[in-house]
Amino acid sequence: MNLQLVNQELFNGITCDVWRNDNHEIFMTTEQLAQCIGYQTRYGITKLVQKNKYLKNREFSVSAKLAHGDGKQYDTRVFTFEGIKEILFLAPKSETARKFREWTRSVLNAYFKGELVKAKEMAKATITRRDLSTAIKESPHFEPNYHVIFANMLTALVTNGKYKSVQGMRKALGRPNAKLKQMLDSPEELQLLQTYESSITNLLDLGFDRHQIKEFLTKEKSLPRPNEKD
Repeated sequence: MNLQLVNQELFNGITCDVWRNDNHEIFMTTEQLAQCIGYQTRYGITKLVQKNKYLKNREFSVSAKLAHGDGKQYDTRVFTFEGIKEILFLAPKSETARKFREWTRSVLNAYFKGELVKAKEMAKATITRRDLSTAIKESPHFEPNYHVIFANMLTALVTNGKYKSVQGMRKALGRPNAKLKQMLDSPEELQLLQTYESSITNLLDLGFDRHQIKEFLTKEKSLPRPNEKD
């Protein structure tokens, strides 16, 4: 399993690595989980797993290769969000464990729901948007309303035609001052926005005008993907 380090959060003076897979599941390592609960070493968690074999089930934990301090990768047991909650249920009750349980409900639950992942994707989209804005201004086909035209084009593409314009989406959602990226509900939609913004930027740099770009992206969107069946 490939895991990506998405962020580091602080709990009780301990830096906690938050890992994520391609399905946006979050994970914590045995060692850091043990520290947060109050065990002196990771063997406190290891003993819990030995006594409760079901904790090795995919629902609760998996083995993944992670980089360590020496730069090498080692097989490491990491716990899913459900696994973290299960460990907290089985571990001896203590004030530290209680505080970590509260921390889990607030911070890790936000990752589990995608809220903090969404925030990171929004930051990426913001960087891409700056590039797109520059490409629009430098386009040989530039028109005074080009920014609005492309914003509406992106809205239709990302929402699959549900909304035709940013203004229409704002009105439908009751968010009169929101930007497009703020009205998208999931990390996947934000990634899609970033992909389309990058495509438009590249096409503008190649000298395409807005009509050609719309035709190209609309045709590309309608083409079946290799894994899709009729």
